[in-house]
Amino acid sequence: MNKPFVYICLSIDTEGPLYEDIVATFQRLESILEVKIPLKPSKANLEKLRAGEVDFLTPEQVEKVRIITDPHLLQYKSTWSEIDDMLYRIMSKEYRAKYVGRNGEGGLVFNWHVMDHVGYDTNPRHRDIGYLNVFDHYQRIMDETDSTDIDDIQWHVHAMHFKKQANLTAYCYENCYDLIHQMLCRRIIDRNFFPLVNRPGFHTERPDINWFLEQWMPFDVANQSVDNDDYTGNGVAGDWRGAPKDWTIYHPDIYDWRKEGQCNRYIARVLNLKTRFRNITEFEIEKAFKKAVADNAPVYMGVDTHDWREISIELEEFWEKFVKVAAKYPEIDYGFSKTTDAFKDVLNLKTDNPIKLDTKIEGNLLTIDVVSGEPFGSQPYLAIKLKSGQYMHDNLDFGEFRKRYYYTFNDSCTMDLKEVDTISLACNDKYGNQDIVRIKL
Repeated sequence: MNKPFVYICLSIDTEGPLYEDIVATFQRLESILEVKIPLKPSKANLEKLRAGEVDFLTPEQVEKVRIITDPHLLQYKSTWSEIDDMLYRIMSKEYRAKYVGRNGEGGLVFNWHVMDHVGYDTNPRHRDIGYLNVFDHYQRIMDETDSTDIDDIQWHVHAMHFKKQANLTAYCYENCYDLIHQMLCRRIIDRNFFPLVNRPGFHTERPDINWFLEQWMPFDVANQSVDNDDYTGNGVAGDWRGAPKDWTIYHPDIYDWRKEGQCNRYIARVLNLKTRFRNITEFEIEKAFKKAVADNAPVYMGVDTHDWREISIELEEFWEKFVKVAAKYPEIDYGFSKTTDAFKDVLNLKTDNPIKLDTKIEGNLLTIDVVSGEPFGSQPYLAIKLKSGQYMHDNLDFGEFRKRYYYTFNDSCTMDLKEVDTISLACNDKYGNQDIVRIKL
């Protein structure tokens, strides 16, 4: 059994710049409050709403307005230069050293869950549109700040809204599987990257998302179950009612991801740093320490924010709460961590046989052998780049289950091998190991 320890896993929904003008702020208020605001959008009228100097909002709605329009929450970083100014500060060695563990070791670690903004028809919030744009930006900043071995890049995606508008919310992967596979294929082939950890867009999972993740990613930082959650509505975004509230990591049910079940991936709990709902509190922090004491084992405690907020403000407020609680438990050490490392230690995930693939092409037949370990899902992920520049994903054909796979190149079922530029296969195992094979033709 590993010793008691509180792992602080800081997950950043990494989306790049976000712009919001006063008109959009009023529209967002109307959507959240489900009321029509009969005032012209202006800073003066926003202050009236915040002060409750109107007769069309209830006291409860006025309080929600105050929370939603907290000055910190409206100070979006709308350009890359604004984000970069923050990143160079908070990714410096000096800043990281402010957040060491009890023994003075370690320091701040970021888990950057990076998304692509693609497929949209309109972009009113000035998102950085394009495959790998945000990914490459963060890779460059990590290189420049010597953070490549400290921080981690993982997965985040927003499902496509029916209107194909970059600022609108959706919760269905089935409507945009092609875009998701285009993102994954480019990351595997062009950047030799495949995710181990998911952070769900808008904190939300649904049956199709549950099943998609179950094929590919062993770790999922998603559960936002809290007491007295006023924002779940009629099961709308981020509804985690019924999921564990004590920092327990669990296997989800195949039909209800909020229940413990027989799926293979692990779901960890994560609360927001400083937003309008489900924020981390001293009460929630103390739960983590109490669990470490009671179980005599390490605990995963997740916190989350976005890169278009001033992360330093949120971190400093969190850290003040955290060290106050930690002082009550001098026997329990703590520290920031990559999510993958925390999952492995908390769950005691160890193997002498990490996943390893071997491939060969004979004629038009690709054969994939699993020579060590076992795939997390039912098959490795296949990504293909054609000489035309197209990226393709497909299922493999199955030999002995989880041992051998095939893919036949022919015009009738797939494509002619002569059309192919690059083949990549990516495979995770349940222990958090990974193998990526790239075949350049």
